[in-house]
Amino acid sequence: MAEAFLKDQLVQASSEIEVFSAGISAKSDESASEEAKKVMQTFNIDLSGHKARLLNNDMVTKAELIIVMTRPHELSVSKIQQQARSRTFLAGEIVRLGSLVSKLEKLPLLKMWVEELHSARGGYMTSGRSADEIHDPLGESFEEYEKVAKRLNEICGFLSKLLTSEVNKNP
Repeated sequence: MAEAFLKDQLVQASSEIEVFSAGISAKSDESASEEAKKVMQTFNIDLSGHKARLLNNDMVTKAELIIVMTRPHELSVSKIQQQARSRTFLAGEIVRLGSLVSKLEKLPLLKMWVEELHSARGGYMTSGRSADEIHDPLGESFEEYEKVAKRLNEICGFLSKLLTSEVNKNP
């Protein structure tokens, strides 16, 4: 759901930033859950073509910014590649810290912005706020999917605003 929301927001902002999702225990090529498909339809987003991918070292290496839902996800990324910790953020953490650092359009590269985000942590790998986490509703009720989807939509909307600038449009 997060991938679909962020892609949708970035397309609306005319950004060509590449976004993809991968799970730490995903079954490759598995479709999105029926609950996820249904809740995303309420946002006019179609997940019928979504196929799960398992996170791997190549994906982590190529990613300039890694956004995870929970602290265990963050730990899983660091187990794949320790040096990726400085560019791995909880979903809520990135928008919270993003409001504290320079706007991306004032910096020449996403990489520099991510470095500023990491510096804003104050020396910690994560700020450790449980409120920055978003739990996975897999196996839960449709209502729980709705709650998670609403939060993801808000976070992705804010993140899209942080990420979009003239620097990222039609490179």
